[in-house]
Amino acid sequence: MRRLLILALGLWLPCAGLAGGAGAQLRSFLEETVSLDARFVQERVGERGTAPERATGRLRLQRPGRFRWDYDTPYVQTILADGERLWIHDPDLEQVTVRPQAEALGRSPARLLSGGLDLDAHYGVVETTDRREAGLDWVELRPLGGEGEFESVRFGFAGPRLVRMVMSDNLGFVTTIEFSDININHDIDPEVFTFTPPPGVDVLGE
Repeated sequence: MRRLLILALGLWLPCAGLAGGAGAQLRSFLEETVSLDARFVQERVGERGTAPERATGRLRLQRPGRFRWDYDTPYVQTILADGERLWIHDPDLEQVTVRPQAEALGRSPARLLSGGLDLDAHYGVVETTDRREAGLDWVELRPLGGEGEFESVRFGFAGPRLVRMVMSDNLGFVTTIEFSDININHDIDPEVFTFTPPPGVDVLGE
């Protein structure tokens, strides 16, 4: 399950970029959002509709290049990008994994949100006649040239706010992340995006 939390964010999975038109709402969000602080609920289901794997936590993001996903259920786990390195801390396992951030994130949805990616070079926008569903305005992206592990990434907006992401991968899994208690462009303490391994934990990757 711990590994599924990581994979659900698209870390280490090459995804892709953005064109104009239908993608204008997403582009505006990415250009105008400097920081974001929100709660989230993440669910991942298989192709046959098995019971969802559910996780909850808090996301804090400071563009460009820094974010922190703190999971509190079903396991406590922190995934933190400090601009140079990506840290994954599993307190129950007393283990920290660290990798160069650019290498770890690649062209993932997590990097898309945190900035530093040429969107137009990697994503194509799926044009549809009706992009409104379940009270949200949706933008759907697909990797150009069929590259990557994801078939599509969808972004659901309520006005200017991103409230839902839906990622469908090539193995038939669908991951939905729903945001709540959203604060945009509020000051976030820079210390939130620093990480020092606790004494006594195993540090892998350094």
